Amino acid sequence: MLSPFVLERPDRARLSAAALRLIAAVVLAASAAAGLTALWRDLRFAHAWAGPSIYSAVDRRQMAAVQAAVPEGAVILLVARPTDVWHARLWQRGLYPRNPVAVLLEPVGPAAVGRLRARYGIRYAVLIGPPGVDPGLAWRRDLGALAGLPERVSFGALAP
Repeated sequence: MLSPFVLERPDRARLSAAALRLIAAVVLAASAAAGLTALWRDLRFAHAWAGPSIYSAVDRRQMAAVQAAVPEGAVILLVARPTDVWHARLWQRGLYPRNPVAVLLEPVGPAAVGRLRARYGIRYAVLIGPPGVDPGLAWRRDLGALAGLPERVSFGALAP
């Protein structure tokens, strides 16, 4: 004869397994709800504030000085060292769509500058960091240091 406990154990095991599955489902659903809510909040915040938050007051002042001197729609040549590529792309994004920016990373030769000038009619250049090559500036204006860094930004018109 079977003991009454033998019959209860499978039922108790099934109940325990069902209870664990239910608890796991509740935890998973709560985690998914919390995660999706946080993701939605973060995405809304990121899209609302992504543009202004990455530019410091120094960046905005320097970019405004360039835009004040360059006609709308004019392509700007930006020359930077490979170590300053982040700042080069930051400037490219900051000046666009008013002014498209052609970025050249050093080492830059006169032939590459000449090809870009001929193709896009470039008349102005921004130099980030100590440039290794002068792209042929007729005049240069120092716009100051990059925000919090020793590298300087200069701007000028290319010689005809």
